[in-house]
Amino acid sequence: MFAPFFRLHPSVRVRLTTSFLSKVFGTAVIPFMGLLFAREAGALTAGLMLAAQYVVQFVVGLYGGAVSDLLGRKRVMVWGETVKVVAFGLMLLAALSGHLLWPIFAALLVLAVGNGLANPAGEALLIDASTPQDRAYLYAMNYWGNNLGYLVGAPIGALLFRDHLSVLMGLLTGMAAVILWLTWSRIQDVHRPVPRGERGPLGLAALAGSYQQVASDRIFLWFTLSGMLILTLEFARTTFLGVRFDQDLTGSVTLVPGLAPLAFDGARALALLSAENTLLIVLGTAVTAQFLTRRDPRRWMVTGFLLFGAGYSSAMLVGTPLTLLLAGALISVGELLYVPSRDAVLADMIDPGRRGAYMAVNSLVFQAGKLLAAVGLMLWPLLGSAGLVTVMVIFTGLGSWIGWAASARRGGTAAVLER
Repeated sequence: MFAPFFRLHPSVRVRLTTSFLSKVFGTAVIPFMGLLFAREAGALTAGLMLAAQYVVQFVVGLYGGAVSDLLGRKRVMVWGETVKVVAFGLMLLAALSGHLLWPIFAALLVLAVGNGLANPAGEALLIDASTPQDRAYLYAMNYWGNNLGYLVGAPIGALLFRDHLSVLMGLLTGMAAVILWLTWSRIQDVHRPVPRGERGPLGLAALAGSYQQVASDRIFLWFTLSGMLILTLEFARTTFLGVRFDQDLTGSVTLVPGLAPLAFDGARALALLSAENTLLIVLGTAVTAQFLTRRDPRRWMVTGFLLFGAGYSSAMLVGTPLTLLLAGALISVGELLYVPSRDAVLADMIDPGRRGAYMAVNSLVFQAGKLLAAVGLMLWPLLGSAGLVTVMVIFTGLGSWIGWAASARRGGTAAVLER
């Protein structure tokens, strides 16, 4: 599994390492922010505060992606990591002072600015410093690191967030400083920035010029739509799928040989599905990375889409632990196949001169997926399980077909999309 890792470009290895570290310590604090805000200010205010963070990160990400095309990836990444050190330092001061709500919210917005600068530039760097043959493996390793980071970071946050917040924030500040040092000292920027005399001012006009080309790339926009449809299924887990579990499984029991009957309610069903998914991703990435190396990523992307959709559609209908585990296995195998394959296909589709801007727009798949899943939750009383399963099957079919057609880029079905 790790032998090909050392054949990757040094900057890629550093970026994958810092992404893993960021995931560990981000997972230790960010998921618990909603609990803190809800406890201090109520659920509605907490939702608005988290939404503000998402909006700030996306807007800054658009700027950061475009500027990294002009100035180079490393410079913008260093800016972003510096801002993140400041953000965690502010959180540490808030934790030490005991005044949590608004100082930590302000620090969270600063952190969103740092992520918005660093993330699109870092994603573009992975493409700059890799070859098409490496990318399926590279993205599989990146995905494995993110899931392993979640597995490590969540228990750290659970142990420290409530009673030892200042210790946790101190660890985060120190690790952010280490990540900044690694980025500054070890990253080699292989992207050639636009010469100063040719780029003009780095204001809204430069940003608009970068995104004008992205907006005119219809194949890329179709591919982005495909990702939105598939990611809607992912976010169903925390929206209408969770509600389905809560309503249909409350009061049910399951029999385990040698044990007393066990309650199997919605919360336990959701926890079982999430735990299985994380475990299979962490354990299965090595095999998947080897399998995908030097294979056609388009074929396995679509195969993953179909398995992923079949798993989530099945989870909407089943009601026992065994059947839920089978549905979860389909979800996990599909995810293992489609995530690195889609990233590899995307990397090969975009304009090398505007990779930062393209990767910033690609982040829309996550925000739009969350939005469409929230709409599904609102339609739950009208459609019920059967209706939403039908919607999920349609989204799976459309997302798979559009993704296949758009990634063809020319001729065949892609030509249909361009007409």
